[in-house]
Amino acid sequence: MTSSEDRKKSLSDLISEYKKFKKAGKLDLSSEETIRSWLNKLLEIFDWDVRDTSQILQEKVLSKTEKEKLKEIGSQYIKPDYTFKIAKQKISFLDAKDITVNINRDANAAFQIKSYGWSVSAPCAFISNFEEFAIYDCTYIPAIEQPSDFGRIYLTIEDYINQFEVLERHLLKENIYSGKLSELYSDTLRNEKTVNKTTPDFSFAEFLSEFRLVLAKSILENNAVYIDGNTENLSYIVQIIINRILFIRVCEARKIEEDRLLLKFKNDGFWESFKNSTYFDFYNHYDGPLFERINSIHDIRIPDESFDRLLNYLYYPSPYRFDVIPTKLLSDIYEIFLSKKLLLQNGQVSDELKSEYSKTKGAVSTPLFIVQEIVKRTIKKDDLLAGGIVNLLRIKILDLSCGSGVFAIEVYDYMEEVFVSLFVLSKHKDFAKYFIQTDTEIIINLDGKKAILDNCIFGVDIDPEAVEVTKMSLSLKVIDSVDFVESYNDIGIFGDKILNGVGNNIKCGNSLVSSDILKLYPKLEENEQELLKTNIFDWASNHGFESIFQENKGFDFIVGNPPYVEVKNYNVDLPYMHQYIRKKYSSSQNGKIDLAVPFIERGISLLNPSGRLGFIVQKRFFKTNYGTKIRKLITDNMLVSSIIDFEATNIFKDRITYVALLILDKSKPYNFYYKKFSDQVATLAASVRNTEIPEISDAPYLCIDSAAISENPWSFDNPDLLKIRTKLLDFGKFGDFVNVKVGVQVLWDKAYHIRPISVKNGILTGSSHLEEKFKIELDACRPLICNESFYPYRPDNGDVYIIFPYDVKAGVVTEIEFSKFKERFPLAAEYLRRNKRKIKANVETFASSERWHLFTRVQNHGATYPKVLTPMTALDTYATVSSSEKIYCDNANVYFMEIENKSAKNLYALAAIINSTLFSVLGRSIANPQTNGYYKFNKQFLEPIPFPAENFNSDLNGAINNLALTAKAIKRTQEKYLAASPHQQRTFAAQLRQYWARLDELVYG
Repeated sequence: MTSSEDRKKSLSDLISEYKKFKKAGKLDLSSEETIRSWLNKLLEIFDWDVRDTSQILQEKVLSKTEKEKLKEIGSQYIKPDYTFKIAKQKISFLDAKDITVNINRDANAAFQIKSYGWSVSAPCAFISNFEEFAIYDCTYIPAIEQPSDFGRIYLTIEDYINQFEVLERHLLKENIYSGKLSELYSDTLRNEKTVNKTTPDFSFAEFLSEFRLVLAKSILENNAVYIDGNTENLSYIVQIIINRILFIRVCEARKIEEDRLLLKFKNDGFWESFKNSTYFDFYNHYDGPLFERINSIHDIRIPDESFDRLLNYLYYPSPYRFDVIPTKLLSDIYEIFLSKKLLLQNGQVSDELKSEYSKTKGAVSTPLFIVQEIVKRTIKKDDLLAGGIVNLLRIKILDLSCGSGVFAIEVYDYMEEVFVSLFVLSKHKDFAKYFIQTDTEIIINLDGKKAILDNCIFGVDIDPEAVEVTKMSLSLKVIDSVDFVESYNDIGIFGDKILNGVGNNIKCGNSLVSSDILKLYPKLEENEQELLKTNIFDWASNHGFESIFQENKGFDFIVGNPPYVEVKNYNVDLPYMHQYIRKKYSSSQNGKIDLAVPFIERGISLLNPSGRLGFIVQKRFFKTNYGTKIRKLITDNMLVSSIIDFEATNIFKDRITYVALLILDKSKPYNFYYKKFSDQVATLAASVRNTEIPEISDAPYLCIDSAAISENPWSFDNPDLLKIRTKLLDFGKFGDFVNVKVGVQVLWDKAYHIRPISVKNGILTGSSHLEEKFKIELDACRPLICNESFYPYRPDNGDVYIIFPYDVKAGVVTEIEFSKFKERFPLAAEYLRRNKRKIKANVETFASSERWHLFTRVQNHGATYPKVLTPMTALDTYATVSSSEKIYCDNANVYFMEIENKSAKNLYALAAIINSTLFSVLGRSIANPQTNGYYKFNKQFLEPIPFPAENFNSDLNGAINNLALTAKAIKRTQEKYLAASPHQQRTFAAQLRQYWARLDELVYG
């Protein structure tokens, strides 16, 4: 491997050679071809093979005459001379300029290279004539008015050796491929106040959103009778028009349509010209769903000026270069754009976020590396290659929530790569019609592209606008051959039926709801609006994918990013759908449910007997109570193939998420593989938008027995511990022995929680969030244990007091009406009265004047019996014992344990087990990790911990009695330790170590 010093010496020699040639007059510095020959040598020093088109694409050198002709027609199609690539993905550009171009001052040249870099989300891009080298930051929106030195590193040939590290950091192939440029440009060169730090997808999506509203208003104003108050129809029409305009703009950029065709339409009267071409020329030319003849659109009247802003945005000086902008980026743009919907009310049109995005403030596209990981791990390339070329086009791949088509696009690219590889290997004569042989390689032709799309790729989405976008995305893949456009003689301006059939496999419907909903809830038919929104879809019908289920018994592969939306969000808009999901899907019948859960269940049911499913999922369901039934469904059927876990929470831009890749296999593997990507690795991969995830990790793949997981919470970090925990479940579960209960929930913490200052003669002096240092009757309150400095066997005196308007006798709870409360506790009543307005303004209270002060949730108020308390958030599992009849624990952060036999011996022994190392290790292996080493020991994580209930009840060899005695000794010694001098504390600490070792030994036994 060439060292940095060797590269530096090679560059020094090259510079000397160049200066020698120049001094001898052997260089034609006005020739771009000459400049390129020297730049080729420069790139080779940094490990690039300029002849390898998988690394670098070089544009054809244009003559001066050709360049002049392009300038005459106002064309901006002078692409950078070098395109740096990883496979098909463009990752940066280098533009070669002859010596007549003043790189230092040419703002137009700077704008052009930055536009290309911005359009592919490159961190930076380059211009050079060998004597000068400019590096431009592409992480902000380019603007024509920016000066040439804006966001730039500028070097001359005299600087190359002294600043060699700068060149090496930016140009070394390994650095570019490993994402080092993204790290370098994450925060640098962006201190200017004018810099817009948004990304290309968000910027374009914001613009489209604004234009959609303008277009919708224009249509409404000029076609009010036609629209007739139908929001869905208006949205559909607007979406179709935008899709068609953008598609033609991309076709222009990729030389499939006449250059600047849309601007020609503008000169001739845009809407009539475009509409007529859509209805006739484009319909005949493309013959696909994207340009289906829709008479209602043809009849619409729209003023031409409505399109001016969009057309201006699509052409120079637009920051976007449509000849290189990736189809994935266009899909990302639409993914964000489609998170809003139009609203038509009282003759006015507006837009708002769709309800499923209200919490997240909009959609975020799935990062490319995540899409690629799911596709390659679900659809194994080795299996496809082993199956041979004959079988490849028989494979059926589905995204059942396809959105803007992000997964469909990646699946297409993946399948194309395999198709080409199989043809190169087999040279199968029956498949030669799908390929073209160029001078350097075999590439797929139009028929080959359509064969993959028509036979292999399927999608469904409930949103009709999203379906149209997916169809457009797939249509773009057909024409996405800019690198070899000259090889596509059957495209061109005179081509015919380019898109024939493309997009027919993308259906609009509700993946989760079939027509049996009408039998279960016949009243749905009476509500036409809800019926239409529910968008029933029957998978095996002739409107769905009947032949796939008849001939293939289901799909071979399902991939995607199912929606993360709580089912309850549909309770208002789509109540029958909400009820249907709860009834129809076994995974959704307990507790809070995310829509992703029934999507997993539905996906499993749509696979054929050997099918595989790959989803990115919020891994909350791995451990939460609501995930119990989907975990049971998956583990009972031994479906897990692999789980890829991400430590990083910033995988999705501006979102905190806890995600994993879940790969399921219906062939029931006996083992599955688990791998965790560290925060650093995953964050790097997320930041490198156009490259695959680095194949490095600080953890190896773990092979885990499928029998080691069940419906109990999943934790995979330590497979040996997982096996131990599974074996120990033979003893039973903690939740079978104890009843884990929540504490008391007051009406409003800020009013009812009182921090004590002093207690004297039955009067508590304290402060709340509402008042400082007031007096209140002690008997009107109850002490509350919070999670404050909680440690094993801590005293059961309360951290705060709560106002408690109830009487409790022998476990029976009685409300104290406000008038009675006032008689018995005038100070407490007066305090509440003073703050009544604030209380009622902040929380919902009972309407009755006698009950307004009561808690709206009464839970476990009668639990005045002895109990074990344990905090929810802690470094370890901790417990203490309380025998007080008045003490309560805080609902927000402390649980208590109820057991049948509440003797002191049993309570102290139970607390001993919870405080033991063994219980803590088992508990932490399930619990949700938090920051700074803490864990969330929620009820659903405590209940599945193995617990020796039978041994506990039988008090085998007096172990329970010994545990109780040891626990009490620890409690006494701790109290002595806290009251002792430093010298005495050393003695007590030694005693405590012995007691804790004894406790662990007893629990282990």
